[in-house]
Amino acid sequence: MKITVMHDVSPDSERCVYGGDFWGKNVCGYHTHRDRTHGRKAPKEHAVPKCVLFDVWLDEEYKKCTECKKACEEEKNG
Repeated sequence: MKITVMHDVSPDSERCVYGGDFWGKNVCGYHTHRDRTHGRKAPKEHAVPKCVLFDVWLDEEYKKCTECKKACEEEKNG
């Protein structure tokens, strides 16, 4: 089964944040923090940033994943 998702993407080419308001910046709804496990014996990493739209772990907070950048370029080029 294939599902198409329409999502407004931040105009910034590297970050998943929008302009925001007085209280702070708005963040992409698919950006979240999850606990990442590495098996039974390895320690768990807490609150690691993740893009749940593309199911990708991020190396920095609020950084766009390469899949999102690629999708934005494809949409821009037509």
